[in-house]
Amino acid sequence: MKRRVLALVSVGVAIILLLGAMFWLIQRDGTAVGQVDATTAAGEAVQDEASASRNQSSPIEPRLPNEESFARVAESASLILWADAETGHFKAESKNSGNVWRSYPEPAYWEDETTSGVWRSNLLSPVMLEYIDASSSKSQTKLTNWMEERGVLEFEELDDGFRATYHFNSTGFKIPIEVALRGDYVEVKIIDGGITEEALSLLNLKAYPMFGSQPSIDKKGYLLLPDGSGALARFDENRSNDKSVYREPVYGSDLAFYNEVTNRSEVKMPVFGLKSGEQSFLGVLTEGEEYAKLFAAPAGSLGNGNWITAEWQYRIKFFQSTDRRGVEGFYTFSKERFEAAERSVRYYLLEGEDVGYPAMAAKFRDYLIQERGLQRLPSGDGDIPFFADIVAADLKQGPLWDDYIVGTTTGEAERMLRELTDAGIGSITAIYHGWQRYGYSSHGGLLPADRRIGGDKGLESLANTAGELGGKLLLAANYSLNNSGRGGFWSLNDGLRNLAGTLLYQPLPAKEEDVPIVSPLYSFREALDDLPEYGKLGVDGILFTGGIGSSLNTDFNSRNRATRSEVLDGQQAVLAATADGIGYAAAENASFYSLPGISHIHRMADDYSYDIFVDEAVPFAQIALHGLVTYTSEWGNLRDEYRSDYLKSVEYGAYPAYVFTAAASGAFKKAYSVWYYSMNYKDWIDVAAEQYERLNEALRDVQDAFIVDHATLAPGVKKTVYENGHAVIVNYNAEPYQGDGYVVGASDFAIRKEGKAYE
Repeated sequence: MKRRVLALVSVGVAIILLLGAMFWLIQRDGTAVGQVDATTAAGEAVQDEASASRNQSSPIEPRLPNEESFARVAESASLILWADAETGHFKAESKNSGNVWRSYPEPAYWEDETTSGVWRSNLLSPVMLEYIDASSSKSQTKLTNWMEERGVLEFEELDDGFRATYHFNSTGFKIPIEVALRGDYVEVKIIDGGITEEALSLLNLKAYPMFGSQPSIDKKGYLLLPDGSGALARFDENRSNDKSVYREPVYGSDLAFYNEVTNRSEVKMPVFGLKSGEQSFLGVLTEGEEYAKLFAAPAGSLGNGNWITAEWQYRIKFFQSTDRRGVEGFYTFSKERFEAAERSVRYYLLEGEDVGYPAMAAKFRDYLIQERGLQRLPSGDGDIPFFADIVAADLKQGPLWDDYIVGTTTGEAERMLRELTDAGIGSITAIYHGWQRYGYSSHGGLLPADRRIGGDKGLESLANTAGELGGKLLLAANYSLNNSGRGGFWSLNDGLRNLAGTLLYQPLPAKEEDVPIVSPLYSFREALDDLPEYGKLGVDGILFTGGIGSSLNTDFNSRNRATRSEVLDGQQAVLAATADGIGYAAAENASFYSLPGISHIHRMADDYSYDIFVDEAVPFAQIALHGLVTYTSEWGNLRDEYRSDYLKSVEYGAYPAYVFTAAASGAFKKAYSVWYYSMNYKDWIDVAAEQYERLNEALRDVQDAFIVDHATLAPGVKKTVYENGHAVIVNYNAEPYQGDGYVVGASDFAIRKEGKAYE
């Protein structure tokens, strides 16, 4: 009992001593409970002063922003940028007209919105994203948004706009975004270096997805999609039963990852747009676009409004094989996040009567000139170019081994060019295909030329003849494939690999062979090594027909590892070196990242994918490019609809192109790659000469001119107007079209200059 009492006394004394010590410390610091230390107060005062324009909101509820609480954060000569510090939403207001472009749904029509659940808050939220729990093999992708998670916002004003940092309370993501007003556009920039993740993995995000969205009130309104040459999805109030959306990767799919199989054309242009009434916007992805998809939702699919936006990708699904053949396995997502220095989209704001796709294309052309360095083509009064693709050779199956098919030797190609010139076709750019050893289907180690078609000496002579006749000689080169092993290529070391480490191949169905795809870095080295040899041959340039200039693939080959961004940079370097070293670089069906490295786009798309909700193709790409680079459409002798496709080339300002051989038609019928039937130039020379003469009349005076307008005058009747007053009216109908003082024949075109018929 005595020991227990002594123990209690000892504990009591210890407590008294501890309380006394705490009291002494508090008195020494001059601080009591409820008081603020003077030094701390001074420090916080300095911090508050330094970040006077930074606010942190309370947890948000899904709602429209209160426009009465918006503050003016930036101003240009034509626009005012307003922002809401509680939601981070913004609006741009025209000083001239008062027109407004909002980053959120139009308040006047929000009461009519019938969407419910998470998609209702998606439409309201400035940021929506998808994520996955990478720690669980059974985890499924999930969609969320900042408002749905009752997130918190850090808001900070900047000199030309603001920074909004969105904190997602449930998932733990932090997404910093900067919005700036610069002249006639608003720029939205994702700051990748500031993104944080906790336990969950970010897959993709959309920032201000409802910017400029509009219901289908204006029957003449539309979404502009970068499908093919450009396509319009017109507003339709009765589309509620169609839930289709548009979601396509910019610059095409990446073979290193899983890709959904669609019938849509690859996105070659980093642009999109929306027009409603007398205002519109053009979105241009200017940085990090190689890691973006374009997402469009017509009214009725995801909400009552029409909207279109960039969807920034951070991880992509891939197939993780569990056997050597790559057949067995499972789908998962890349562990590492794609990093871009910056991810930016510019919204160019247009208003007035001229706000349709021609005005959007003109704005994109201005961007290409001012920001990408494209220059107007030199003026001249010469004939338009004629592009003659000449097939040298290919292979076909023989009794014991492959048979070599000679299509056109260099000597025959020289005679061909002379005959085309004698027929009245001028300024011929000859493009020689299949000149490498064993012809078109033999890839890798292109140089020297096969002796059976004339060898290197034959190429030199052909280049001289082309120049003497006032034209050029380009060599077609595909550095993306290698099935010959030439050049020291070994697929195990030098082949493209996906994220699972599997080697990738491109099928050659006619030969029942899978051709190894070359690592991009390997292909760049090979292409650059060949440039001096091309120079010795005296050729005028190179047409890149695979990979370089047209498609981007990440490579996980440890010897040649390269990100999608690094592949893009490498291709641009090869194109620039080709143009500098030889004088001329071109690419087949090129993506726009290849500009300004190339001078010509060969066989550029002039149609669209006939998507379920797309209404018509428009020459957006051609309007943006005419007068800056040359371009052709499909070969004239391989058109699906011969007459109408010819007329479309006139409407789109495309130069004529044909694919020829000296060999008889049918000689390549069983070839592995060039299996086209009707290529003998003698069968086509009269038709080609006649069409060249007509096209020369239509386009000779506008080779360096910009297209300033394009319109539909009547069903099946199109009009293209150039800046010098030159106009071409194309009638696709089976009956003549009666215009104002002129007539366009059935399935024909007419030329008018400065409003007068041209004879």
